[in-house]
Amino acid sequence: MRNPPVMPPARDEAERWRRLEGQDFEMTHYWHFVFVGGWLVLAIFGVLAAMGLPGSGLVLVSIGIGMILGSGIQLLVAR
Repeated sequence: MRNPPVMPPARDEAERWRRLEGQDFEMTHYWHFVFVGGWLVLAIFGVLAAMGLPGSGLVLVSIGIGMILGSGIQLLVAR
């Protein structure tokens, strides 16, 4: 029979919060990549539309705009 998992003591609550707050994306460039990726998705739609496939915009434009808006808001909030 296994022993039940042991919960950390209450005195480690402050350290747990520090760990959780340290797991944000400030140290990485995650949101910058998402922002640039959104513009790349819109550029791909532009190329496809120029080739005569505008129907792809239904999916690509909504994904691209969602990526740009979401990451742009996150970048503004993180400032």
